[in-house]
Amino acid sequence: MNIYFGQILKENRIKRNMTQEALANILGVSFQTISKWERGEVYPDITAVPDIAAFFGLSVDEMLGVNKAENERKLNELLYAYDNLTDKAEKWKMINKIKQEFPTDFRVLLRFMSYHIHYSDMLECKSLVTSIYENIVNNCIDDDVRMCAKRHIVQYYRNMSRNENSGFTFDDVEKVLSTMPHMRDGKDFISCYVFPQNHPKHYEKCHEALEEIIGLLDCIIEHCCLWEDDNYPEYNIEITKMMNKILDMFYDNENYGRQWRNVLRNYFHIGYFYSLKNDYENAVLNFKKAAQLAKKFDELEDVTVIDSNILQGREFVKKELGSTYIASSNVRDWLLGDNFPLNDELRNRKEFQEIFELLEN
Repeated sequence: MNIYFGQILKENRIKRNMTQEALANILGVSFQTISKWERGEVYPDITAVPDIAAFFGLSVDEMLGVNKAENERKLNELLYAYDNLTDKAEKWKMINKIKQEFPTDFRVLLRFMSYHIHYSDMLECKSLVTSIYENIVNNCIDDDVRMCAKRHIVQYYRNMSRNENSGFTFDDVEKVLSTMPHMRDGKDFISCYVFPQNHPKHYEKCHEALEEIIGLLDCIIEHCCLWEDDNYPEYNIEITKMMNKILDMFYDNENYGRQWRNVLRNYFHIGYFYSLKNDYENAVLNFKKAAQLAKKFDELEDVTVIDSNILQGREFVKKELGSTYIASSNVRDWLLGDNFPLNDELRNRKEFQEIFELLEN
């Protein structure tokens, strides 16, 4: 029996403005039975389903939620494909397609809101973003979706608070943060000690938590020590080198799993900070290391196994970082782009130009 039966029964009973007692009288059962059906604790005899479906004007498949299950499968596939896109235009095209087909699903609305937060003009999308956020927080019962919406909205409020005409201040950020749990209350950490050692998922959960913590640590160090501050290149170099040492401690075979982007960015940051000191030799060495690792990532199989000591046996699926993500292109964009302004003296060096040859081969 499909798990959607109870939900569909309740939805259709409410549509007809019927109480559980009224429906029970029509079907010849107790209202307690109706209540248990709706909660999914028990199900009616299979021979009774056609009569229940006919009463509501539904097919048996509709009553059992076959169509709903198929829609859920399709939506999950679409969301997975969307989450693994890295091209802005492709993401916009796909999220609009998904939203047309599933306009009220909170998971879709969350991604639609997130797209506008990260890619649209902040002031122009203010009404849209805030209305979707309030809808999710007030009406969605999925805690994962609600917490993710809060994570995105605090970034939006933070950026908006920098504009005195936006109507937001940093107090709005702190109000949302005060409703969110501490790290220690997250499922990743708790799973480590809830799943006993003899449980088949114990090491899987520990590995998941480790990778989450490592990623968070890298992010915290970047924002705490490096964010928008180029005035202390020596300090930034040492801090970033320290983070790479931590990554190498956990990924001692240079398969960096979910941290591939982080380690590439770290080597590029180090190179950039050396360039600020006019130490072009070390700058090029670190840019070259980023390029070499990028090539290594692009040549990985779609699924690889991390065989470092502490993450032994952990599988890494490349497309989890984006189905269209090409690391060598990412590094090339950094070398050519404006996010890391490199001077002409560095760019004209022969060793610098050879990095592009490495990326092409």
